[in-house]
Amino acid sequence: MSKKYTLKKINSTISTNLEIKKILLKNKKINNYCLSANKQLKGYGRRNTKWFSYDGNLHLSILIKPNCNLDIVNQLSFMSAVSIGETLTNINKNINIEYKWPNDILLNKKKISGIIIETSSYLNKKIKWVIIGIGLNFNKYPKLKDKYFQATSLSKENFLIEKDFFTEVFLKNFFKNYNLWKSSGFNSIKKKWLNKIYKKKNKIVIRYKNKYLKGRIISLLSNGGLKLETNKKIKELFFGDQII
Repeated sequence: MSKKYTLKKINSTISTNLEIKKILLKNKKINNYCLSANKQLKGYGRRNTKWFSYDGNLHLSILIKPNCNLDIVNQLSFMSAVSIGETLTNINKNINIEYKWPNDILLNKKKISGIIIETSSYLNKKIKWVIIGIGLNFNKYPKLKDKYFQATSLSKENFLIEKDFFTEVFLKNFFKNYNLWKSSGFNSIKKKWLNKIYKKKNKIVIRYKNKYLKGRIISLLSNGGLKLETNKKIKELFFGDQII
């Protein structure tokens, strides 16, 4: 069976997400298009934070055109996280992967991967396109200012995985889960994500609107928000960061 996506590999770019946006300007018909760069000069994450892009790490962007509304597009971030986790555990069952809301993947309680979602939509809120940017530390990793979570890499944790092989397996898992999401909705993806959340049965702390909320994750909302049990009440959080 032929591949249902196109993968282009380049050595260096400003940002793989920006590069795909440039390609879109020239060819609006492209879909299921993946771009991988060995090096990014100005990678970025959520809220335009800097993403440290070291040579040899994975810098991958995927363009898709789901037939959905803007209000559920963040579900694709969790679908991408699950695909990363499944790929790593497919390759090595001893890898201890956990997911941290909203968009981090942890290896041995340390950050190894992050995801950014960028979109364009019509006036009626229907999606034109989605670009999913994925960074994964294979060899090098930054020293973070975050006092709760440090970064790591696969090699630092003694997992030697060949990047091209990972990319091939990941894209198969990604499009398998993407098709599952399109045909069956968010529930199956949500269950997979909740099954491997950080501090699954313990209380966590969320930074939300300049406050700190302590509670236990109950579920995910359809917009990618969090349902949190705190002080014997259920609170729905539409944005924020899990810090502990």
